[in-house]
Amino acid sequence: MNKFSLVAAALLMSAGTSFADGRDDRFIQQLYPEGGKTLYCQEPFRADSRISVDGVYDDRRLAKHFGCRSSRLCRGNKDFVQINEDYHGLHPVTSKVELVRRRNLFGDLPDNVTVDPECGYQQSFQVFDPPQHAKGNVARAMLYLHERYELPLLGTLEMYQRWNEEDPVDEEEKRRNDEIEKFQGNRNPFIDDPAKADAMKGSSPLNMQFP
Repeated sequence: MNKFSLVAAALLMSAGTSFADGRDDRFIQQLYPEGGKTLYCQEPFRADSRISVDGVYDDRRLAKHFGCRSSRLCRGNKDFVQINEDYHGLHPVTSKVELVRRRNLFGDLPDNVTVDPECGYQQSFQVFDPPQHAKGNVARAMLYLHERYELPLLGTLEMYQRWNEEDPVDEEEKRRNDEIEKFQGNRNPFIDDPAKADAMKGSSPLNMQFP
């Protein structure tokens, strides 16, 4: 690779990092000014901590939905940016889980798959099965993105309906919904009315999946 290519690549990487960091910093400062706990591991953090932020709809598949070869090439697409920065689809996570979650789809894994001793999730064959306390949060965020932006579900409708029922809305989720409305101007209706998920229909579970 020549000198010009190396410089261009470094600039692109820097721009991508700045894009994500700006969103993540605003998200933590606005929604967690007193600190909080990460979604999957329930690890406490302070507002000034260097914490990772994970979107339930990953950047790569979101970019693919808009016909971009990478998320970096989609940064000029206003619809991509709006969805990527929608607070209802974002959660604070540990850097460890961010790496495990990367490129993995949400799904159910059998009991014989090892459970992470610290956080309670399972991961195998590009599938990430969240701990029980986070499944409802994931389901309601995914269903929100699917309905609001007409995105294909990353997983089956049946699975998210079941997760929504098995892990009911808690007080922290209600607090987030209230705070997001203040900054973003809209609410997640699946948190306000979890029964809304049961009313959703799909032609078949496979048709609701994203390749």
